[in-house]
Amino acid sequence: MQKRGPHNIFILLVIGFSILVIGITVFITLKNTSDLIGFLEQNIKSGLISTSVAARGLLDVDAFDSYNSVEDILNDKEAYEKTLENLRVLKRQTGVTYIYALKIIDDRCYFVFDTDEEDEELFTEYELYPVHERAFLGEDATGIMNVVDEYGSFNTGAVPIWKDGKIIGVMSTDIEDKYIQESRAASQRNALVLIVSLIITLGLLSVLITVQLKNVRKLQDNLFRMANYDVLTGLPNRQYLLTYLIELSEKALTRGESFVFLLIDLDNFKQVNDGAGHDAGDMLLHAFGEYLNNIHANSKAFRPPAGALNVSARIGGDEFVQIVTGVSTVEEARMIAQKVLDNFSTPSVEKYVEKYKVGLSIGIALFPMHTDDYNVLIKYADVAMYNAKRSGKNRYCLYNSEMSQEDPSIQPDGSSDRRQYRH
Repeated sequence: MQKRGPHNIFILLVIGFSILVIGITVFITLKNTSDLIGFLEQNIKSGLISTSVAARGLLDVDAFDSYNSVEDILNDKEAYEKTLENLRVLKRQTGVTYIYALKIIDDRCYFVFDTDEEDEELFTEYELYPVHERAFLGEDATGIMNVVDEYGSFNTGAVPIWKDGKIIGVMSTDIEDKYIQESRAASQRNALVLIVSLIITLGLLSVLITVQLKNVRKLQDNLFRMANYDVLTGLPNRQYLLTYLIELSEKALTRGESFVFLLIDLDNFKQVNDGAGHDAGDMLLHAFGEYLNNIHANSKAFRPPAGALNVSARIGGDEFVQIVTGVSTVEEARMIAQKVLDNFSTPSVEKYVEKYKVGLSIGIALFPMHTDDYNVLIKYADVAMYNAKRSGKNRYCLYNSEMSQEDPSIQPDGSSDRRQYRH
């Protein structure tokens, strides 16, 4: 029997080691891809629910409840088409495939709203899928709809539409189930490439993971924006503001820093809606959001890159917040509030200012001068804003302790019986 030479043994060792490395790499790759798919699925589900909730907020519930036939919609055609267009705008903004509202009439389910522009037939009958059945039972539900023969496979989210404590319909969002399928196919291709060549495989694996992480980050950014930013103004919403205030107040206490909190309410905004229409009101809110977002050059940015968004937020229908860091004196706070008042006149809002006397009532509270509790800070600014309104509107008012004594809704510990935010 011929003995194996050292070269043959070395080759066998290299082959064995390569097979071991390839096997470990393939296992790790498949595991990472599986984790990414799971993470992606969770983010997609969260995004679908968030979009469905946002779409539900665009509905006039009373009008939706009254739509029981094509004739009902034709009798309210202008309002119906306006709502449908708003849903289509939301669809384009979020990148989903379809947004639609379902309703059960005489034990049959129908489309009442559908953003599919290729099929504009009203009250099309629809066969319920389990995800919609769960939503009709009161659950925020997600799932997979497999309609491969006709349309394809979709990830679907659905939330109930409530009126007077009863479910009158379901708002649903679909997105094509291509992301997960593509990820699985990519995993199989990568494993095959790894087996063919270790060196090439490692390089391709690095590229693939980078691309996948970019896609996940992009999806995360989109989902984060959907959940934390106001659709109309692009400003952070109430949820994000509270998260930010927690971080900002903790950091300020640790570093001995300070900031001013302005609570701003648009005076006579309801008159604009009633007199000029809701489109004009939306335009005014959007213009004011842009104004707040750019007014202070020294405003600190939220988590997005510097300059993307200043510390402005929309917390209610016509209520906004402006936070400026590095402000420690009453004089500085008054100057900032006065600047907000003085500069509130742009060509896009000037006609509303003149015709409807639109102005700004601003409540000012300083952290930590007035309080080192961000919840109490919001309430103090709210009390000050109400004082500004009672004093004639279109002015600012700085919080002082006498206001709490005059206002029975403020408790000794700084808490308030008044609702924190009014829509």
